[in-house]
Amino acid sequence: MNAYGVSKFCGELYARAYLDDLLILRTSGVFGLAGLKTARGNFIELMLRLAAEPQPIRVVADMVASPTYAPALAHCTGELVERGARGIFHAGGGTAISWFEYAKLIFHCAGLDPEVRSTSDREYRTPARRPRYTALANAKMDALGIEPMPALEKAVRSYLFLRAAMLQPAEG
Repeated sequence: MNAYGVSKFCGELYARAYLDDLLILRTSGVFGLAGLKTARGNFIELMLRLAAEPQPIRVVADMVASPTYAPALAHCTGELVERGARGIFHAGGGTAISWFEYAKLIFHCAGLDPEVRSTSDREYRTPARRPRYTALANAKMDALGIEPMPALEKAVRSYLFLRAAMLQPAEG
């Protein structure tokens, strides 16, 4: 659908062509504390920045993902490697949610109450076309008995807690 998606697909094809024994993880909407150290950040950081502004926040309600907490993704990846898993695995956050509902969850967990308005993909155009549904089921990981991803609210709260700890000035 876009250059990013094509590059991911080509990477998978390349890996399959040159490796007999491979593990490919597909994920969606990854968020973690590294988002604090990049100019763009992640969706949570974007929503927190926008909440500090006076204007209403518009978020698409007709696009669905399964936001994935980076530490949980790392844990699942380690489990797959330790078990010698091979093939293609979906490793998404486990909760299919619209970006609009995700934004509302972030504000709820952060104790914020900005004005959030739902919009559609058609109304909120971005330079790159994006798929409407990128949520991933983790059925193959579940079948291996790998611990499921944490509930999204728990993951967001954990992120916000660790974020606050990182942003506190060091006592001296």
